[in-house]
Amino acid sequence: MIAEIISIGDELTSGVRLDTNTQAISLRLGDIGIKVHFHTTVGDTLADNIAAFRIAAARADIVIASGGLGPTADDLTREAMAEAFHCPLEFREEAMQHIESLFAQRKRPMPERNRVQAMFPRGSKIIDNPHGTAPGIDLAVTTSIPEGSTKQCRIFALPGVPAEMLEMLEHTVEKRLCEEMGAGQDRLRFHSLKLFGIGESDVEQLLPNLIARDRDPRVGITVSKATITLRIAAQTATESEFQRLIQPTIDEVRGTLGQLIFGEGNVELHQAVHRLLSDRKLRLGLLEVGAGCWIAPMMSQEQDGGPFGLRAADWCASERELHSRLSISATLPNTHSQLTDLLKRAAESMLNERNIDVVLAVGTYPTLEEVTRGAGLPHTDFTMCLAVAGKPPASTTISIGGHPEVLYHRLAKSALNFLRLELSRA
Repeated sequence: MIAEIISIGDELTSGVRLDTNTQAISLRLGDIGIKVHFHTTVGDTLADNIAAFRIAAARADIVIASGGLGPTADDLTREAMAEAFHCPLEFREEAMQHIESLFAQRKRPMPERNRVQAMFPRGSKIIDNPHGTAPGIDLAVTTSIPEGSTKQCRIFALPGVPAEMLEMLEHTVEKRLCEEMGAGQDRLRFHSLKLFGIGESDVEQLLPNLIARDRDPRVGITVSKATITLRIAAQTATESEFQRLIQPTIDEVRGTLGQLIFGEGNVELHQAVHRLLSDRKLRLGLLEVGAGCWIAPMMSQEQDGGPFGLRAADWCASERELHSRLSISATLPNTHSQLTDLLKRAAESMLNERNIDVVLAVGTYPTLEEVTRGAGLPHTDFTMCLAVAGKPPASTTISIGGHPEVLYHRLAKSALNFLRLELSRA
């Protein structure tokens, strides 16, 4: 079964309010095996609402709409459904009694305008709303499709208030979908592999057959803050069946991408590094040089009070402050080798002074002003040094660029990934 979700309201199309209902409905439908192919957002215009419902009914088996069931003149859902499918509105006494009882419980007079909420398209069923004055609408329609024939579609209209909508979806709509339309036998399941150190197009080039749209299981690629997620999806009756189905795909991805993969599920790169440190019982110190600290806040989130892991952001300094701490000339380094030597000295000094086993030293972060005005960009050179007790320091320099919203995440994660790979080789 294919579903479409329609979100209704000028506050959504204008961007004044974020549409969270569509996400919630999509997730719930996936849990009972219904694939959502379309999201539609439409403003409070009757002609547009009529068109949205007709288009959705022609291409989907199930349509779930949220919003537009209030009592005011801009609430057009019931009228749009009635006109779109030639089902005149009818008064339902049982709905009116519920609305009146709610006002009575709240000791408020009911405005006459609320009577419109008891009007339903002919042939529709009521979806009870225990906590609100906007009952939902359940309407089965027959609609024409471009091929010249007709098809059936089930339309559910729910109020836009998220708490009311979710309760009605869970307690009534999902039950009807399962009992009356056969949903719920399978569910859409997902598994994620997390990558860092490769571009989105490079992944597709290395794994061209895995991204095919007609593949089962399907594999999608998304990127967020420089982290790539491969999302494996399949519809199965049980979790064990899902795991058996996706295992060959996981094996192929791991065999091709190897150490580019740092984790599975919801794990983030800093969490993978923290787990690696904890498994090896290593205490980590951080030295971040330049405009701010970016790694330390991420790692600090993983503190669990145990004896191992991060020992706070020990140093976060400018290059001048770093020279001062090392009691050496304040002449700033003007070559990568000089900066590398400086970071190595600082990392070894920190390692010797503190009760830690590993020091990650990185620098230098460009200032936001430098990034936004393009100084040194589209690429900036970034140096990473790793000092481990009893071993010579390791270092590398990368040239990296990106939008200011992403650049700092990319820099910090590049350093964390350097640490991850170096520790994995140990």
